[in-house]
Amino acid sequence: MRCADRSLRAIAALSLLGMLGACSAIPTAGPVGTIEATAEAETDALFVNNPAPPREGASATEALSGFLVAGIGVSENYSVAREYLTPALSQVWEPEEQITIYRSDPKISSTPTEGQLQLQVEVAGYIDAAGIRRDVGPGTTETITVRMEQVRGQWRVAEIPSGIMISAADAEILLQPHELYFYSSSYRYWVPDVRWFVNRQGIATNIVQALIDGPAPYLQGAVTSAFPENAALAVESVPIESGTATVDFTADIRTATDNLRRLQMEQQLSVTLSGLNTVNSVELRAGQPIPIEPDPDLVQPELNSAVPSRQVVLSEDELAFFEGGQLISVEDVPSIAEFDPVDPAMSYDGRNFAFLNEDRTELLATGEGQTVRAVTAGSSLTTPSYDPANWIWTAGTSDGRSYIRAVPPGGSASNAVEVLAPWLGNRTISEIRISRDGARALIVAQQSGQSQLLLSGISRSEDGVPKTLSDPVSLNPPGTIDTAKWVTETSVVVADTASEGPVTVTLIPFAAEADDYLPLEGLEHLSAGTGRTNVYAQSGDSIWGVVGNTWTDQSVTARDPAFAG
Repeated sequence: MRCADRSLRAIAALSLLGMLGACSAIPTAGPVGTIEATAEAETDALFVNNPAPPREGASATEALSGFLVAGIGVSENYSVAREYLTPALSQVWEPEEQITIYRSDPKISSTPTEGQLQLQVEVAGYIDAAGIRRDVGPGTTETITVRMEQVRGQWRVAEIPSGIMISAADAEILLQPHELYFYSSSYRYWVPDVRWFVNRQGIATNIVQALIDGPAPYLQGAVTSAFPENAALAVESVPIESGTATVDFTADIRTATDNLRRLQMEQQLSVTLSGLNTVNSVELRAGQPIPIEPDPDLVQPELNSAVPSRQVVLSEDELAFFEGGQLISVEDVPSIAEFDPVDPAMSYDGRNFAFLNEDRTELLATGEGQTVRAVTAGSSLTTPSYDPANWIWTAGTSDGRSYIRAVPPGGSASNAVEVLAPWLGNRTISEIRISRDGARALIVAQQSGQSQLLLSGISRSEDGVPKTLSDPVSLNPPGTIDTAKWVTETSVVVADTASEGPVTVTLIPFAAEADDYLPLEGLEHLSAGTGRTNVYAQSGDSIWGVVGNTWTDQSVTARDPAFAG
């Protein structure tokens, strides 16, 4: 969602235009409205629009149109939108149960049934009550039947699904992404869970409630929360005063948690609420402040771990480091030239390496003071990926179906494990990359001739053995792709290295619109470190790096660059 007109739209209130015909489009512009001041507790909130209330004598079509437009007026619990509803519906209508984001103005059409209208929307995405966003591809439409009734001679909406509908442009003003943070299974890393909330008074409460409710479905089993199952807010409010957010739990939180658990709860709330610039500390209460003492067992998880700046490359069929524009020999590792190596990978400590043979039928591993050993065999193996615990991951193909394997640190083919992913079906995997927190797998797959970019949670046993990949969420790639790399914990880059001619690399943030780098002729391989400018590619025998949005030749002869991970 681009921000070119953000400043103008932030002060413009939507209002109804003139009379509508039997088939009409919802207006999305109007005269300037008023701006409401926000309380100190919600100074992050954007301006609030004041849409027009129902007009006396409006037709059923006009009343429905007015209701849809009024959905952007969030003040006083959407009081204006509720005026367009019958008294009965107004009592049960939940405006944020589902937010529908549309690409073009909805259409309202009459039907043969009196008091019944048909609403057709070209959908760009949905946000559910938990703030979980699901974008859909162009051309996706939804048709809704709406029943209208007259109340004291005025048309009102009597039946319509709960939720509001807003344009993609207005979504930039009304919605705000926030990262909820959960512990990795090892408690060593924070794992982000991007959610979207209406930017209004009460947003801190919504964030805390979503955090207590737990992770998004794809992360369940892959992450840990400090909050016990019976955790609940005593009041639906998280006031913020002088930078301190007060979270008041029901009394049973005292018996359900020990001191260490409370420290972890406080820690999890603090890192999550730090996304609001009004919060710099958190106080836990259960009617009165909950006493918390320091505990030496409290782990301080890493947040947004940065990868080392050094890359591993292949130079004359041998492993080499690439850093600061220079090639550096890798010391104390054996020669790998006899294996015709491709696609090397490197552990985060820079001491262990994996690579494929040229036919991509063998995954081999080595490292400082080690020999070269085969750790798995298969067909069409994907570029290996190290997780933070030094497991090596790859995917392969058997009988036209993909499988996923992980090799433990120092392991071999005898103790490699097959990671279950029942949802794979007939998908063929061309890339799997493990996140830097070790809790998520980024997967590029092909299905029925279409590229998919998927994000799945990794469930592990108590001793860290990968077991299953959860049902994934789709990140909606821009077109055909065959490779993807992590740039940050909430953004990735993708490309189609199999295409001929200039290849476009696209940055896909989880909470913003995709952005393209300028095309690079003959791009064959992609690597990414930390941040959007730390992206590299191979074309021919040359390594190219991003400067701004363009590519610059690094003046080295090497291939298959890869950052740690």
